[in-house]
Amino acid sequence: MKVLHIDDQSLDLQVEGINDLWYIQNIIHPGDSISTLVRRRTEKQEDIARSKETERVTVTVTLHVEKIEFQAFSNRLRILGTVQTGPDEVIGEHQSAIIKPGDILNVFKQSWIQSERKMVDESAEESSRTGAIFIAVDEDEANIFILRAYGIQGVGHIDSGKSGKYYDSSYSDQSFFREIAGSLKPMLSGGVPVTILGPGFTRDNITAYLKQQPEFSKLQISGHASSRTDEQAIYEYLGSEEARKTMENSRLSREKSSMDSFMKALKSGGLATYGFDQVLTAVESGAVSELLISEEKAREQDIRSLIEKAMKNGSKISILSSHSDPGITLRGFGGVSAILRYAIF
Repeated sequence: MKVLHIDDQSLDLQVEGINDLWYIQNIIHPGDSISTLVRRRTEKQEDIARSKETERVTVTVTLHVEKIEFQAFSNRLRILGTVQTGPDEVIGEHQSAIIKPGDILNVFKQSWIQSERKMVDESAEESSRTGAIFIAVDEDEANIFILRAYGIQGVGHIDSGKSGKYYDSSYSDQSFFREIAGSLKPMLSGGVPVTILGPGFTRDNITAYLKQQPEFSKLQISGHASSRTDEQAIYEYLGSEEARKTMENSRLSREKSSMDSFMKALKSGGLATYGFDQVLTAVESGAVSELLISEEKAREQDIRSLIEKAMKNGSKISILSSHSDPGITLRGFGGVSAILRYAIF
């Protein structure tokens, strides 16, 4: 996300990628206002009923935000609200704005809370980081994933044809490897690193094959052992020492580290708690080292107040994506948990 201007009550930004849409969803809340370009029909409703031909024009409107809709791994965010300013004939009407990469958006707030400003800063930092591509592979299949700020997106599946119902008598390693390389080529802009995960020799052979291809020669390509060939292979990798050295700044890696720390503290007894009432007591006692909140909960007013109290007491705040494994685990604890500096319960 490119921040064009920010002050005590407004934010002007340009959307640079899909990750930004997730951040915007967590920065804007019902009750805020946004200004952006929208497409409107020129006909009135009764005219539309008489004709299927409807002309649309682009106009700038300010919406009082009522609802935000984000579909994971899509390239757009939908914001619904009531028109506050714009052409006279549409003021007071309901309108949706579709936000996508490349758009400029103006956000207006009564006031910022600290966690929202934290999200703005994090999104700007995330935009400057290079993403990552993962291939989870064995001799039978290859699954290709892109690491987003808020989760793992599956983007491709290739059967080797070596065995099973996809058996091909003309199978060769080279044809399997060429198909994998061909699937990767459209994703390689920006020098994104490629990590190959999986068991056995196939992983090492594909790693060597890609390194020999001219179009991959300038990329960082590495292979690491994994017992899985699905999305869980990436979480397995993120828990390794190798990943901690190379990916410690990725949001997903930080989420996993926070959730692992919470589970460890919970098992040790007395150094973790969960549930709103228990966490509130811990926050008010100044005992919270790290507060973990699911992104859905972070939009609730009482949780936003809890976050503000925790930040004033010097607690670390971690808002976990609902599209990641750590975030899904957190939801099982009610979406609110805390790692404690000392036992209080």
